[in-house]
Amino acid sequence: MSHLDLPKRGRLYLGVAETLAARIEAGEYPAGHRMPPERDLAQTLDVSRAVLREALLALEIMRYVEIRLGSGVYVLPKHQRVRTHGALVTLEEVGPYEVLEVRRAIEGLSAYQAAERANSDQLDELTRVLDRMAERLDDVPMFDLADEEFHMLIARATGNSLIEEYVAHLWRMRRNALWDRWYDQTRHISNRRRSVEDHRQILHAIRRRRPDVAQTAMQLHIDVLVDRFLSLDL
Repeated sequence: MSHLDLPKRGRLYLGVAETLAARIEAGEYPAGHRMPPERDLAQTLDVSRAVLREALLALEIMRYVEIRLGSGVYVLPKHQRVRTHGALVTLEEVGPYEVLEVRRAIEGLSAYQAAERANSDQLDELTRVLDRMAERLDDVPMFDLADEEFHMLIARATGNSLIEEYVAHLWRMRRNALWDRWYDQTRHISNRRRSVEDHRQILHAIRRRRPDVAQTAMQLHIDVLVDRFLSLDL
């Protein structure tokens, strides 16, 4: 079987995870052994590296594999494997790459419109929240709260309730096991410093009433997150 048999409906990464789980259970990838390199697996299954990484995260959460950064992905013994109601993960859990892909589009538009519409009070509030981010570099939970608030303030500044609602929904989607498993590997203080600088560029463009620049700055910020997801050394 060289290509992936996917269900007609459902998340792509989940189909990949189910296929790999079946191969593990069939003994194609024995317990204790390292799985083939990421590039080879993606080619064999005919999927992108992003989708494969989401699938491997799901398998790790269900204890089918252990991801050892810099070493590879290792198959765990059968007695450690768990499922939830017969499935690997709940269908409500969206992979981090999918969330970031949609955030790039929606929050790019959000920044564009905020540059056109934000009032002085909203600009001042964005500045205060950004200052709080810079002050909380060593306090990850508070930094993350300020990060989310900054993005929500931009969405609110558009004056479009649907954009605000969509941005809030996308941030809620971060609160799942797949996201946490990936994000925990990237919470270095150097990354938080870079995030503050990215946010400064976004705010600077909004203050200058440069919609195109604000949109590009937001999209570049999210591109950095995508790069972190893809550059982890599995």
